[in-house]
This record gives sequence, structure tokens and C-alpha cells, in this order.
Amino acid sequence: MTAADFTVLALDLIEQRVPFCLATVVLCGNASGVEIGQKLIARVGRPSGETSETIGAVGGSQLTTQIARLALAQITAGDIRLVRLSSGGELLPDRRSRRGTEPAPDEVEVVLEPVLPPEQLIIVGAGHIAVPLARMAAVVGFEVTVIDDRERFANRERFPDAAHIVVQPFEPAIVAQTITAWTYLVLVTRGHEHDEATLRQVVGSPAPYIGMIGSRRRVLVVFERLRAMGVPEEFIKRIYAPIGLDLGARTAEEIALAILAEIVTVKRRGRALPLRDLSPQPSGVSSRV
Repeated sequence: MTAADFTVLALDLIEQRVPFCLATVVLCGNASGVEIGQKLIARVGRPSGETSETIGAVGGSQLTTQIARLALAQITAGDIRLVRLSSGGELLPDRRSRRGTEPAPDEVEVVLEPVLPPEQLIIVGAGHIAVPLARMAAVVGFEVTVIDDRERFANRERFPDAAHIVVQPFEPAIVAQTITAWTYLVLVTRGHEHDEATLRQVVGSPAPYIGMIGSRRRVLVVFERLRAMGVPEEFIKRIYAPIGLDLGARTAEEIALAILAEIVTVKRRGRALPLRDLSPQPSGVSSRV
């Protein structure tokens, strides 16, 4: 493939929101059988990342396979990486210095550039907490989708910063969404029956964060009902509920901040403590988000 072909392909993948990594040779030895500027694209084949595909080649099959493997790993890492390999595909230590050094005859250096879809926040329920949450999430860079079955709540006037507003019953609305490893889900509906219906539809999804609002009592009720329906325990353990970090939040805006802080903590692998992981409070003390 020519450089122009790779450009067209990359633009097509970006439009389709398919995560991929572009690998480009930036340095090579004269006996490597590789040329500077050679490229390949490693992409996930499905939103869930279950399959993958390599387009293009760099050198022989062993080198191409190794670069493709490293490129796919870099999609998960999310940052740009420079790797050094032998022409046979062996991963070599990074250079200590970039100045005044020539590559070994069979050496190849490749830059791996992941291109990821925008991170999406789907808010299920358009009540009073959803309004500040959508606004704050848009500020920090999330593409926000708001879902509710009531048009008087889910509308552009209340959610001017949302990229998408879906007015539809919760269950079919969440089924219609494409949930990827870059999709974050927040359930702030008006009743646990809507939470259950939504959760049933996202079992097994690759979403890194699924948060559900509610008191510990409500959360336990929902979890027990899910277990009775045969929902795997490993999925239930993935749910962040009660939702949010322990900020002592009281107002809708503060609760939204606690939720968004938890999402960022998951996204960045931070160490802040979720309310889900706190010990139950003593009897008579109210549970707050």
C-alpha cells in the first residue's frame, strides 16, 4: 500500500470510530530489508476488541507479526511509543542516547501511534443529577449521550452540551448504543426497574465503568434481582454502586462531581477510594454520595 492508501484507510477508520495503531519505520539498518517510511496498521476488528486485523507489512513475516502485536498492545496503553527491533522481530532495549549513533545493520526502529475513538459517557436517566454531570463531562472531553423516556427531561434546553439526546424507553435505547472499551455508563434513572433493565443489556460489554446511583439498600435489591435472573457474579462485581467517590457530596452538582471523579479515577487508574469499597456505615448514619 502507498502512503496515500494508508491515509485514506486511517481516515475511514477514524470516521467509523474503530481504534487502531499506525506503525511507521523511522530508522533502519542497511541489512534489515526494511525502508524508512514503511507502515502497517493494526486495528481491532470489533468494538469489543475480540478480533484484530493487520493491514500492510514491515519486512518479513516475523517482524510484521511482532510489530502488529506491539501496536495492538499500544492501543490499550493509549500513548505513542518508539520501539527498537531486530529484522527478525526480536524486541531490543531502547537506546540510551539518540545522538551520533547509527543503527546496527539489521536494526529497525518503529514509532507506534494509537488513534482512539472519542471517550463516550452514556447517562441513562435525565434527572437533576444528569444535568450537571453532562455539563462537567463535556468540559473534560467526554462525548455525552443522554437517554430518557421523557422528552420533557431529555431535551436540548436542559442538555446543551450533550452530543446526543435519545428519547426512548431505556431498554431499547441502550441496546441501540455501540458500547466499546471507551464507553462509560452512568445509571441515574428514577427507579430500580429501569436500572435492572439497562444492566441486563450491558452484561458482558467491554465498558470500563458502569456506575449506578442509589442507597446501599437499593443497590442490594438490584443486585439480588440480577442474581436471581442468572446474571454472572463477575459482572455484578464490576458495577460501581453506590456510585461516586466519598466526597461527602449533598447537592446535585456535588454528586455529579463525585461521579465524574470516580470515572476519571477508573480511566486514569488513580487511587481515590470509591464509595462502593467503603465499609457500611454504622446504623443510624445516612449513606451519602
